[in-house]
Amino acid sequence: MNKSGYFHRINEQTPTRFWINNPTIEQAKAAIAAGAVGCTTNPSYVSKLFSSPDDLADVRRTVDMLVPHVADDSQLASLVQRIMVSRLSDLFMPMYESSEGRAGFVTIQGDPFAEEDAKSIIDEGLENRKIGPNITVKIPVTEPGIEAIASLVTLDIPTMATEVMGISQAVSICEAYNRASAASGKTPPFYVTHITGILDDHFKRVIKAQGLEISDDAVKWAGLVIAKKQYALMLQRRYPGIMIGGGARKLEDFTELVGGDLHITINWEGSADTLIEKDLPAVARIDAMPDSRIIDELLAKLPDFRRAYAADGMQPDEYFDFGGVELFRTSFMKGWTLLLDYIAQRRRNR
Repeated sequence: MNKSGYFHRINEQTPTRFWINNPTIEQAKAAIAAGAVGCTTNPSYVSKLFSSPDDLADVRRTVDMLVPHVADDSQLASLVQRIMVSRLSDLFMPMYESSEGRAGFVTIQGDPFAEEDAKSIIDEGLENRKIGPNITVKIPVTEPGIEAIASLVTLDIPTMATEVMGISQAVSICEAYNRASAASGKTPPFYVTHITGILDDHFKRVIKAQGLEISDDAVKWAGLVIAKKQYALMLQRRYPGIMIGGGARKLEDFTELVGGDLHITINWEGSADTLIEKDLPAVARIDAMPDSRIIDELLAKLPDFRRAYAADGMQPDEYFDFGGVELFRTSFMKGWTLLLDYIAQRRRNR
């Protein structure tokens, strides 16, 4: 085990921490050895395992055992996801126990087709929480999601607020946590994402669809500028919880946030393994901002950037349909559908 590798240096020299996203079992083990302190999954998780023969074998056995006993494919999909995530919970449990609950969390997010009803989100979150004490319930910051997170806070359940693309979403969920915490006296662990790379993907599709002329530098910085502003605002307002960067699409989505008292989740292939191979110095970049002309260009030319950048750029009833949130949710629906199709296939082959 290389205790002087990139992520170990990040841990030693900065307050920034590394989480692994949607890993296979072997990737999760490698990430822990490399310095990961937590693990995120999303509704696409099980479908990501289809490309790993060993993990797919576990999925197949699980599905085949459950099919005779569970008639509803959506319910079965939730059970399969729960069982696959439980393997990660077990891997990270020693870290959770040795840190006395400060590290070793594993997240799980429920059925993306059931995200418009707060009660459904809460009920599924409570079931998912039964996996283990290091399970963090991951919920999107939409109107029903905000209600669900607030409810779970009052029950002292760790949550991760996800699909955060705009500063207004971060403000809404931190304020909701504060209200729920003040009313209940509970202060469970709380993480607030910023989904940098997926937001960039949304901006790029808008730029292409509308034929906008925006400089490459501005496109590269768009999501990161908002992530850095969110981090600064959370510190300034003394908001609860820990910010966690996510949805990474480039190495800068990790390296540009280093130095902050925050966590960042990235995939193993193409991100974590590449950073380990490059073995970069642990340079603090969290306060480094691009030339103000880049931000001015984005504000002038890209309305959705303005909506995401301003602390009051959106109202809660706009979050669900905001383009970046919709793009992320659509990817989750595709992954969940792949799992449902696999279950249906195994059911037919009985």
